[in-house]
Amino acid sequence: MAKANIVGDPLIETAAQSSRPILEISDLSKTYRVGDEHNQVLVGISLQVSRGEFVCIVGPSGAGKSTLLRCIAGLLAPSSGTILLDAQPVHDPPPKLAVVFQDYSRSLMPWMSVASNVMLPLRSRGYARSEQVRRADEALAAVGLTAARSRYPWQLSGGMQQRVAIARALAYEPEAMLMDEPFASVDAQTRSDLEDLILRVRDTFGMTVLLVTHDIDESVYLADRVFVMGGSPTSVSEQITVDLPSPRDQVSTKLLPRFSELRAHVMTLIREDRVNRGV
Repeated sequence: MAKANIVGDPLIETAAQSSRPILEISDLSKTYRVGDEHNQVLVGISLQVSRGEFVCIVGPSGAGKSTLLRCIAGLLAPSSGTILLDAQPVHDPPPKLAVVFQDYSRSLMPWMSVASNVMLPLRSRGYARSEQVRRADEALAAVGLTAARSRYPWQLSGGMQQRVAIARALAYEPEAMLMDEPFASVDAQTRSDLEDLILRVRDTFGMTVLLVTHDIDESVYLADRVFVMGGSPTSVSEQITVDLPSPRDQVSTKLLPRFSELRAHVMTLIREDRVNRGV
């Protein structure tokens, strides 16, 4: 006789967990209070991100993209709405989440070696020394910095320092990684290299990536979907599926007519929003 499907069946629960989005945001709003004034930055943000998906968030400066990312990371409490990561409410920084900020130079400890910087969050989690070293070595190998493990951040270029920050996030073995303008402070060639690196990392580790950027080309090149933010207060104006072939390539992908079409569509949305807001 076939086994009946009953509530609490671990097989059913496992299937449901694997098909459920890893990130679910419902009707999120954020208002800042300054004295007697209230400034609503975000309103009615609702979105879902699937496991293993690469999502980029774009929008004009001051649209609240970083505010949204900090709410997702548990670093800032929303005024209303809910955030679920792997079906669990986010109130504090979730253990399954890693964050890479734009200002990598301030996130690295200059008196600590590259390897020690990568192991830093592992120590706070109580991992044995041997496990810290193993994870750090694997993460540094993934970003091409094995030879630099004994050097110090101040001995590295900006691009290499950001690789260290990414390696530190990888060593934590998160299910999802949030990135806030992570490549904005490096030169164009290094930026292209880091974009390709993060795509390889996503494919290798199978993690979910949510990246905030001002760069429209970057969003279209990297993402499976682009969320365009606009309005005042800000909401998600459109979700765009990026139907470009993989693997992506800095030259051939950007020469595709479809890349130009998607880029133009995102740019038009942002420009129209600026005109509507009188910016």
